[in-house]
Amino acid sequence: MELNGKVAIVTGASKGLGEAITKRLALGGATVIASARSQAKLEAVAETHPERIHPFACDVTNSQQVQDLVQFAIQRFGRLDVLINNAGLGHFAPVDELTESQWDEMMNVNLKGAFLTCKYAIPHLKATEGHIVNISSVAGTEAFARGGGYCASKFGLMALTDALTQELKPHHVKVSALCPGSIKTEFGRQKDYAMEAEQVAEAVWTIVSAPKGVIYNTIIMRPLVPAK
Repeated sequence: MELNGKVAIVTGASKGLGEAITKRLALGGATVIASARSQAKLEAVAETHPERIHPFACDVTNSQQVQDLVQFAIQRFGRLDVLINNAGLGHFAPVDELTESQWDEMMNVNLKGAFLTCKYAIPHLKATEGHIVNISSVAGTEAFARGGGYCASKFGLMALTDALTQELKPHHVKVSALCPGSIKTEFGRQKDYAMEAEQVAEAVWTIVSAPKGVIYNTIIMRPLVPAK
């Protein structure tokens, strides 16, 4: 199923996985509002599909900026069909060495940011029977040492996803969580066998282009580890 005529917002779209998702949705016919803090980086992404990708700088932790982002979609294009909550970051250290500011930053970007975008997008997604995709992580399904703050934020995102699923199902709004493992992006040090961002973006495309009566609720996606 193509997304011709559909309007999508992608957060964290200026690089890495968000950039790959933005380009894949545009390739599939969607009008994509690419959002991140850096207008210059967003404009560079938009140059790849200028007729489909529209940059809009936004800090997802700022309520007013998120409202402005959603209103841009509605005022410019008249609808909102897909919300991809991809913005995220991680700080990794033992809990007693993690700083409060690092903890707060992860909770604000990874969890509060998704809450804010959902909060202001939902009324419009109800109108279009749209779709929310939260980019979580394998770390949202199993915790690990030195990842206490990051895992807590991603476990929280999974809980938010589950609650949204129950709240929005009566309105025929789909809600999905994608939980990737290691990806070759600027996010931390990755193994050589880590997945390409484009491979994960293809999974996002599979989720949002599913037939009308099909919902992919939670997908866990990992790289195939080579035999020793």
